[in-house]
Amino acid sequence: MWYIILSLIIAIYIAINLALPGLVSGSTSSYIIQPILWIALGIATFIIAKYEGLNILKFKKIKRWGLGKSPFQAALLIGGFHVALIVIIGLAFGFGRSPNMITTETFFTFLLYITAPLLGMEISRAYLIKKGTSSKRNITLIIAFVALLYMLLQIQFIKVLMLSPGEPVDIIQFIGETIIPLFAISLFASYLAYYGGAIASFSYLGIIAAFKMYSPLLPDVDWVIISFIEMLVPVIGFLLIQSSIQETAIRTKLSKKLSKRRDPTLNWLAFSVVCLVIILFSFGYFGVQPTIIASGSMSPAIETGDIVLLEELPFNEIKEGDIIQYEADGLSTVHRVYEIKHLENGSTIVITKGDANNKPDVDRIMPEQITGKAVFTVPKLGWIPIAFKGILHKMGIPV
Repeated sequence: MWYIILSLIIAIYIAINLALPGLVSGSTSSYIIQPILWIALGIATFIIAKYEGLNILKFKKIKRWGLGKSPFQAALLIGGFHVALIVIIGLAFGFGRSPNMITTETFFTFLLYITAPLLGMEISRAYLIKKGTSSKRNITLIIAFVALLYMLLQIQFIKVLMLSPGEPVDIIQFIGETIIPLFAISLFASYLAYYGGAIASFSYLGIIAAFKMYSPLLPDVDWVIISFIEMLVPVIGFLLIQSSIQETAIRTKLSKKLSKRRDPTLNWLAFSVVCLVIILFSFGYFGVQPTIIASGSMSPAIETGDIVLLEELPFNEIKEGDIIQYEADGLSTVHRVYEIKHLENGSTIVITKGDANNKPDVDRIMPEQITGKAVFTVPKLGWIPIAFKGILHKMGIPV
């Protein structure tokens, strides 16, 4: 009867995101109706699982557990590690006050607010994984599908509608800040549920949710740093658990296949990590920022379609002959420094020239217009986004 549970999950999502906002106040929906819906889902799932003879709270797929004594203990350890990393980030970059004002009156309200959805989600998650993997076929796809489903449950529909196709930066930030971290955490929670049932996944997610809700201080850092942490911990968790399972299997000689098997779900997480790294790299968080060359004015040193990596440097470190990027009239240009002039009034201007041009550029560049110095060139890779933009332009889509 998995289809009943799936239907209930979809119905709850529609009710929370589409029906309730127009009927009741936000506080009534968040602190009364939504907890009731999630608890009802958990109870319904548990009853159906009992009727079908399924134990969804605690699995025993691995008799001996290398990381801790059980999946529950492993989940607690990794959840604690997740929180510890967040605290370390706060110590390194500074803390800000949490938006949640915890008082004696609100303590139990917030407890219900975070516990009810977790109970409903993790009990139903464990049920769907238990049912879906009972045949031992397509285990990876089942875990990935369940992870995707429960990631979507945590995304507010209104936030998706607010995204504008004409604002690609906002879309990229939404993907990097919300989609990828949520999917990584959901994938790891599904992985825990596969091995340890609802108790294991609930323990991991519960520690993180409780810290974010009740901690009076949270790291005051850019979203990319927190997103990176929330991607890094599931990666480490996957590796630790998989390693402990394989080592235990080898040590006890229970299963040679288990010791040699590579868990395919790691590939999904690796793909997510690559996506996040690309986003961080594109925004310059690794010290350099890429830019695509769309003209041949710097040929032969830099050709059309090349990607130039730019490093932000103080102006006094830029000299004649360097290739720089500067902003003028809303456009970015990558040209070589032809001459640096120090004027009588104490100001400085930079004259640039494209290697393929016969004359220096007309624009006189001020130091504050320079956005970076070219430090490396990747040949031809930029043709991919250039071609994609051309296709979109022909389709009438503004880019």
